[in-house]
Amino acid sequence: MVRGPVPIGADVDAMVRRACFASAAEALAAFRVHPDEILAHLTQAGLAVASRPERVLHHLDGVAHAVACARGDAAAWTDLANHHGWCLERAAMDQFGIEGALAARRFWTDTRRGTLGAPDDRVRDDGWPLPRLQWYAGLRPLRHWLADRLFGGIEARWESSQRERLDTLSNGRSLASPAVNAATAT
Repeated sequence: MVRGPVPIGADVDAMVRRACFASAAEALAAFRVHPDEILAHLTQAGLAVASRPERVLHHLDGVAHAVACARGDAAAWTDLANHHGWCLERAAMDQFGIEGALAARRFWTDTRRGTLGAPDDRVRDDGWPLPRLQWYAGLRPLRHWLADRLFGGIEARWESSQRERLDTLSNGRSLASPAVNAATAT
């Protein structure tokens, strides 16, 4: 049985709506986002099952940015990359060298493809899902969420490149046998 997302509770809904017209009003206006879009996004992102969902009240500007990007607003995408790109690239380069800097550059393309692409185009070549801004539930700053996606992606790519195929190794951990070797020989 397929279920939809868990609806946000009435108390959190009311707090988010109030914040949309108070502390987050400037961000919502800048990205032309309506409070109903914010609540729909937060419902899809799973805010209702998060511990302490009220934390979103501190990060509604990031949620508004994510909503604008998810609906394909080109200016929002440009602003996202300009605002967060340099620090993510610098952090990735400090941690992983030139490969990290290159991965940070690819990250924006992957995130855009994951967010706006067709469902069958949201997976990397190594099988890991591309990051999607629809997953951002606003429980912490958007830049931290983006950094986690970037660094997680770099580590997943490294792990995938280091994986050994058990059917091609001939050691105690492998599935290699004379039958398997004969069947896979070319």
